[in-house]
Amino acid sequence: MIINHANLWEGYFENANITQDSRIIYTGILDNEKNIFHYGFAVYPSTYKLLGFLQNVFLPTAFFTWFDDNCNDFYMPLASYPTVVNEVIDCTKDIDLNSVDSMNNSYSFLNNLWLFDESLLNIALKSFCEKFNNDWDKDSNKKIFLQMFDSPSDVFNFIKNSVGWSDCDEFIEEEISMSLDKLKFTCDNVLTEPLLNKKFIDILNINIPVLF
Repeated sequence: MIINHANLWEGYFENANITQDSRIIYTGILDNEKNIFHYGFAVYPSTYKLLGFLQNVFLPTAFFTWFDDNCNDFYMPLASYPTVVNEVIDCTKDIDLNSVDSMNNSYSFLNNLWLFDESLLNIALKSFCEKFNNDWDKDSNKKIFLQMFDSPSDVFNFIKNSVGWSDCDEFIEEEISMSLDKLKFTCDNVLTEPLLNKKFIDILNINIPVLF
């Protein structure tokens, strides 16, 4: 196991610029009892690269964090998802097998998406995010959340609606440390402004508060 500080979770995967093919992901993992609180934006060059992250990084980490009683920090398993599941089950007493089955079903769902064309894959991943959040984003003290975006412009409404009090612009602007006009301009011009392209994800991770 390693504590993860890489750009798999926050930043630009492969240091690639944001293009029309890129997919942005926002993830959050919270466990108050274990004092684990990790969230942030990352961008992947394609929908298939994002699928790889979800299947091989996000789910193993989510499973380990949720079920392993000895996990007391944000760790990213180096093993495959099936290996992580087997090892955690072997060393964890009174594990909730129904919840294990639920996350295993998520892994199987993702594993079946590799043959999809990109447009169908995009739809399927959005459906996956919605169902996953319904299953794991229910307890204010322990939850896992993810949201994907087709473009930087889509991020604006998500932030505005997630901050709360969306009818009070001054409150939102205080929370995000910038004006809504500036945020919207930033989101809408990432693909055409080279400097914004290089800094967009960093701007989000520095300025945007918790959104789950």
